[in-house]
Amino acid sequence: MFKKILIVSSYAPPAIGGPQNLYNLLRDYPEDRYTILTSFYNIDNLSAQKGTWLNGDYIFYDNPKATKQERIDSQNNPKSSFLNNLKHSIKRIKFIRNILGIPIVLLQIYWIYKSGKKQKGFDTMIGFSDYGPAMIGTYLLHKKNNVPYSIFLFDIYKGNYYPFPGGILSKIYEKRILENAEKIIVTNQGTKDFYINRYNKELGEKIVIIHNSVFPEPYSHTEYNPTPPYKIVFTGRICWPQTRSIKNLIKAVDGMSDVELVIYSPNPKNYLKKIGIDIETKVVPHKEIPNVLKQADILFLPLSWNTKSSQIIDTATRGKLTDYLISSRPMLIHAPSSTALVKYAKQEKFAYIVDQENIADIQKTIKEIVINKEKTQNIINNAKKTFSLNHDANKNATIFKELFKRN
Repeated sequence: MFKKILIVSSYAPPAIGGPQNLYNLLRDYPEDRYTILTSFYNIDNLSAQKGTWLNGDYIFYDNPKATKQERIDSQNNPKSSFLNNLKHSIKRIKFIRNILGIPIVLLQIYWIYKSGKKQKGFDTMIGFSDYGPAMIGTYLLHKKNNVPYSIFLFDIYKGNYYPFPGGILSKIYEKRILENAEKIIVTNQGTKDFYINRYNKELGEKIVIIHNSVFPEPYSHTEYNPTPPYKIVFTGRICWPQTRSIKNLIKAVDGMSDVELVIYSPNPKNYLKKIGIDIETKVVPHKEIPNVLKQADILFLPLSWNTKSSQIIDTATRGKLTDYLISSRPMLIHAPSSTALVKYAKQEKFAYIVDQENIADIQKTIKEIVINKEKTQNIINNAKKTFSLNHDANKNATIFKELFKRN
C-alpha cells in the first residue's frame, strides 16, 4: 500500500516542459493515492489541448470550482488568454515583473494554503520547486495540519531568478523548508553536492537523486545515417537559461549552407522575437517528440553564459536531455564547462560538447558529428547506456514509489 500524497505544484501536467517529469513519476502511481493541487492558469492553452493529463484528481487553487475538462474547454476563454499573455509579459519586462510580482507570489501562496488546508486524509505532501509559492505553501500547510512533507527540486531555490519578491522569500524560507522536509529529491549529483556545500552533510543524508526520465517504449531504434542538408533540432521551452546559446547556434548555422535549424517550442512567436530569436518555430504534442527526434541529424542542448543566475545554470539538468539520450541521435551540448550538464556528459561520454562561446567551434563540431560516423555512433551508444542507467522512467517511477510505501 502506498501513502496518499497531496502534490503541490504551481506547474503540473499536461504543461509541456519540466512538468512532464512529474507525469512520468506519477503515471503508474495508484490514481486514488494522490491529488494534485495546482494552478488552472499556469497550464497554458496549448498544453491543455495537446499535453497529457494525469489520471489523479486535480484541484486548481486559483479556480477551485474548475475541472480538468473545463480547463481543456477554456482554450478560447478571453480571461485565460489574457492571463497567459500577462504571464509572458511579466517574465519579459522587468518593470511589470517588479510591480506585479508581490501580489502574484503572495496570492499564490495564500490560495495554495487556503485550498490545501481543506484537504483531508493525506499521509504526506510533496512540494515541487517553482518560484516559491508551491514550496512555501507546502511548508505552511505542514505547520497548519502537521502533515509531513518532502520537497522535489527541479532547480535550486535560493539563488534562482524569480519575480520579486520570490528571491527575497527564498532567502527567508529555503533553509527552514529543507530542514523540516522528510526527504529532498533532486535530479542530479551536482544539485546534491551544491546543497551539501551550502548547508551540511546532515542535510545531504536525506537528499535522494531521481534523474529526469522518460519512458523508452516510444523510441524504437533507427540507424543513424545523416544526409545533407543536415537538420539540427531543438525541442522545448525557450527562456533565459537557453537564449544566449540558441542565438550562438543560429549564428553558426547561418554560416553553413548544408545545415538547417528546426525549433519545436510552445513559446509564442512574438515572445521569441522580442528576446532576439526571430526564426520560424513549430509545435507538436509531447507524444510526437520521438518521431521528431528521429528526423534529426543533431540534437541541440543549450545552457547560457552570463545569465541572471550562474548557480541555476551550473546545477540545471534540462528535461529534454532524457529524450535526447534514448533517441539514437547524437547530441550537441553548448554550455559552460562549470555546469553539471557538461560534467555529466564528459563523465559518461554521451555528447559532443562546445563549452566556449565560439561560433567557429560550433561549426567545426557540427561537421565532425556528421562526418566522423564511428565516433558519433560511440556517443550514441554511450547515451543509451546512460539512459538505461539513470533515466528510464519505468525504473525511476519505481524508485519514487518505493519512497512513499507505507512501512
